[in-house]
Amino acid sequence: MGAQFLIVTVFLALASSLAFASDPSPLQDFCVAVDDPKDALFVNGKFCKNPMLATAEDFFRKGLDIAGNTSNKVGSNVTQVNVAQIPGLNTLGVSLARVDYAPYGLNPPHTHPRATEILTVLEGTLYVGFVTSNSDTGNRLITKVLNKGDVFVFPIGLIHFQFNTGHSNAVAIAALSSQNPGVITIANSVFGSNPPISDDVLTKAFQVEKNVVDYLQAQFWVNN
Repeated sequence: MGAQFLIVTVFLALASSLAFASDPSPLQDFCVAVDDPKDALFVNGKFCKNPMLATAEDFFRKGLDIAGNTSNKVGSNVTQVNVAQIPGLNTLGVSLARVDYAPYGLNPPHTHPRATEILTVLEGTLYVGFVTSNSDTGNRLITKVLNKGDVFVFPIGLIHFQFNTGHSNAVAIAALSSQNPGVITIANSVFGSNPPISDDVLTKAFQVEKNVVDYLQAQFWVNN
């Protein structure tokens, strides 16, 4: 009986540790990221600038009022503001981006592997949506038309997109729940990988002829 109780206790302890596993919370006010460990402190698993040496510039970025260049094939531009642009974001778990859309411009289907996104439309009209994961209700498309002032959430890891349906430019601000959310643009990853994914794989996956795959792989894919 005692041995059975011990086994059950160990099992529950392991299950609990897995269920509640997550990144640790910051153990200090901030951790300004530095590439060179000189004059830095190793705190919470990262090299951080000595807090006494931190300045306002470590938490500041200007220029988000400047429109991005949308003269590309997809007609959109993403201006990122993450830990690479603001070192003070390190360990804080947030970032944002400005997204500019030309008339009928598209922010192509993509995912953020490490973040949920909440999008606010500042100007224009956007048709947005995301696709649910493979499940019993598999790959359900959820869409909405957004106007100025509207807000929409894209859950972490799910494929999503935004399309400017208007005749004029559109602008949105996206807030993300990671200092470095990452981005995987579906078309770029599948048809623009280096080296290319085998034709045998893609023809079977998409149920198309080899010439279609070759055509798609020959395109210039925009990193947005």
